[in-house]
Amino acid sequence: MIVIGAGPAGSTAAREISSLGWNVLLLDKSRFPRDKPCGGGVTIRTDELLPFSLDPVIEDVVYGAHLRLRDGRIVTRYTKKPITYMTQRIRLDAFLVEQSQRSGVEFRDGIAVTHVRRLAPDQFEVIDRSGEKYTSRVLIGADGANGIVSKNLGYENPIERAIAIEGNMPFFNGIPEEYKGMVGLNFGLVKGGYGWIFPKGDHLNIGIGGWKINVGNSLRSDLANLCDIYGFDFSKLEQIRGHHLPLIRPGTLVSAGGSAVIGDAAGLVDPLSGEGIYGAIASGVSIAPSVDNFLRGQSTALDDYHFFIADSIIPDIEKSRALMEIFHVLPDPFVWLLQHSDRFWSPAGSLIRGETTYSEIVNHFGKVLGSSLGPISKLAQLVSGRKAQLRSPDCQ
Repeated sequence: MIVIGAGPAGSTAAREISSLGWNVLLLDKSRFPRDKPCGGGVTIRTDELLPFSLDPVIEDVVYGAHLRLRDGRIVTRYTKKPITYMTQRIRLDAFLVEQSQRSGVEFRDGIAVTHVRRLAPDQFEVIDRSGEKYTSRVLIGADGANGIVSKNLGYENPIERAIAIEGNMPFFNGIPEEYKGMVGLNFGLVKGGYGWIFPKGDHLNIGIGGWKINVGNSLRSDLANLCDIYGFDFSKLEQIRGHHLPLIRPGTLVSAGGSAVIGDAAGLVDPLSGEGIYGAIASGVSIAPSVDNFLRGQSTALDDYHFFIADSIIPDIEKSRALMEIFHVLPDPFVWLLQHSDRFWSPAGSLIRGETTYSEIVNHFGKVLGSSLGPISKLAQLVSGRKAQLRSPDCQ
């Protein structure tokens, strides 16, 4: 079988399937190691999905956050247990590929796939830029929302997208003490998004993002404004890059016959936080049993994977989306509660850590919120104007 795209989703799927005894070819258009624009946060629940330690690529362990509303006062909150691990994608992705190779995966980098097609429900052809052809019984697209697998096999594009921009502020003698083990989070500076400061070994990753329809033309100036608020020299920010965050629509197919899309290619990004590594690795793990059953002739399609995403991943994404709509209409009271109320801060830490889900968070605050979340989020869309924006071609 063939996996196209060697990010966290693709390398995880390849490793898991290879460990079940199947021959797997993993292709990526870039030469490794290669970097990707991404905050690089790996949550505790993501780490727990992996059968090996990420210690070799962890650059910092986060125990708290400096919370700020626009240019207001910073309030620092701590947790007793780690919230998330900080990595760099150039190191994380290369490490995950190495683990897949140890499981028997054949990895070829620098292979740009230009076309794929379905020859039969259980036969696919892949053609690269040089004209070389590959065939397989199973084809998995882990090549992003605009990847060749989605385009050529007819998978639905995400109905809307967020967009982010980030850069790295170098500190050759060590990052500032106040950011060791801590992240900076800024809310209210852009519509439908937030700014961040993430600690790495020798630099801070500084970024800001929000709905494309709101911030697509102003993100660079927004990033400069964020740096100014925190006293960083924007002109010294290195490797400034933008990237899209695809969001899946409920009911979207993520598999058909012997093909499937995973990770960003399936739009498995958390709408509220913008975090996508959990969705990538969770989908990579969950598709392996479906592929195994398909290749053994115990099923005629990868439906088990589709149902897992529909039943276990999408409901939480929808809760996150609804909470995001409400939060960003009027962030001020919610940020104040995060800053000053343990009843809000503690569940937030548990949520990021993976000890609880969005659905459980909603239930934590009562059945009334659970039953009214959908209507309230739709009202929030009307108030913010996003209801009309979602009908715009710019959201496609």
